[in-house]
Amino acid sequence: MYRFRTLPDDDPIMDSSPVLRVLDFLNAQFALNPKGIPLTKSGAFRRVMVAEAITTIQFPDWTEQEIYHGFGKIRVADEHHFEPLWILHSVLRNMRMVRPYLGHLRLTKAGKDLFSDRFRTFDVVTRTLLFKAEKFRSAREYRNLLGNWDVWLNVIDYEARGGIAGRALTEVFYGPADPAQVYDPRMGDLYSGVLKPLVWSGLLSEDMTDGRKLVDRIYATTPLWSRYLELDPKPPRLRVVK
Repeated sequence: MYRFRTLPDDDPIMDSSPVLRVLDFLNAQFALNPKGIPLTKSGAFRRVMVAEAITTIQFPDWTEQEIYHGFGKIRVADEHHFEPLWILHSVLRNMRMVRPYLGHLRLTKAGKDLFSDRFRTFDVVTRTLLFKAEKFRSAREYRNLLGNWDVWLNVIDYEARGGIAGRALTEVFYGPADPAQVYDPRMGDLYSGVLKPLVWSGLLSEDMTDGRKLVDRIYATTPLWSRYLELDPKPPRLRVVK
């Protein structure tokens, strides 16, 4: 069982959601641009706004350091270089919350209504990312990822309370990895379809101190997870005292 709780609009715990920070940024841009946010000829956000978004939002793993000085060093970022902004732009269009008009991105009537309520914005977009967004849904369906959200959320709720490595969490769901395989594809599938939208929404934290490989990253439920999600009661975890 899982349910979603309602939070007050001004609850500071929602500030911890990277996705909501993107939405807050876009909401501010709409307020600054009554005729709509200027777009390129291809329909993307302009580079000036993308640069401002990167520095303002501070999206984990998508900051100035990772985008400009990462594996593929770039001097100027286009929208697709900032993947969370790129994906959320697409999601909002598919939800018909925004639409392009004469070279600008405008809020629709439904979009204006949504963005007027901060919690509802977070709630609706988070549920869309988890259940409907093509980016993550196709990752689950194309790879035939075993499980459903009831199972994933409740198992993660128990296993990730104190933090768990990607490899260990994958084996909790799907059993030990094949020792003959250098790379466990199940970890990539679980990350792409389940863990990534949870991290983006701020419900899971992702610690790369032990390495950037998915199997080495540590995932832990956040305070927002506990406040926003209502899940099955769990037995307390045993502490081994040496």
